[in-house]
Amino acid sequence: MRVLMRCLLGLAVLTGCGANAVPVAGGGNASMDKARERENVIATCMKQKGFSYTPSVSRPKRSDANPADYAAMKADRSKNGFGVFSAIVYPKPPEAQAPDANQATIDGLSGAERDSYLKTLNECRVTALRQVNGLKVTSVADYQDQMSTEIENIDKELDGDPRLMELAAPFAECLKSKGERVTSTRPLALSVRGMDIWGEKIDRLGKAGTVTAEAARPYLAKEITSALVDLECGKDFYAAFIPLQKRLTNEARVKYGFQEQ
Repeated sequence: MRVLMRCLLGLAVLTGCGANAVPVAGGGNASMDKARERENVIATCMKQKGFSYTPSVSRPKRSDANPADYAAMKADRSKNGFGVFSAIVYPKPPEAQAPDANQATIDGLSGAERDSYLKTLNECRVTALRQVNGLKVTSVADYQDQMSTEIENIDKELDGDPRLMELAAPFAECLKSKGERVTSTRPLALSVRGMDIWGEKIDRLGKAGTVTAEAARPYLAKEITSALVDLECGKDFYAAFIPLQKRLTNEARVKYGFQEQ
């Protein structure tokens, strides 16, 4: 969920997920249509205030794979564990991003001009969110506050879902019987338990950038074992948790001006 928050905030502060976009002429879905409409509103607003702005919409990265598919999850965990030490053992190259259509304009402005441009752009984004998405927001700060509340509500819905709560109890008991550390039986906490525990281990070793692949390999082997135990114990739990989390997350993304993933 914290990833969702960073991505959503990106719309307002011009950084983060989706900050770099490429023009899309046609096709897509309803959320892309909304994005195009919003971008056009922003461009018109900026023009009225004396600034140039090129509308652009990024294509969402969507996968046809079922994120809750047991076989796929097992294959992934058999190599990457919870994804903590594997990031060091199997580092991925930086993701190539298309240049922001308006970055050259921004870079060409002086300090004061740049501040004015970005201030106006955020104001125009808020105008577009009100006009196109129907959000009752008054400012970027208000927009961020509303998103924070939305994410808190999603967390509460996940933790309060009767089916997830029912599945969480045997999941936690199974983990304990296998010698795994469990500090909370809340569904959300159980879903990130492994990442938190192994994240603590890597923090104790030092920042990720200071741990070598050679030093990380034995830890990854143990992490994989733990991750597979976690999956076996939580097989039914994840089959219910992941689809619900994805649906709620996508609903929030669309509501706050992003495309589904």
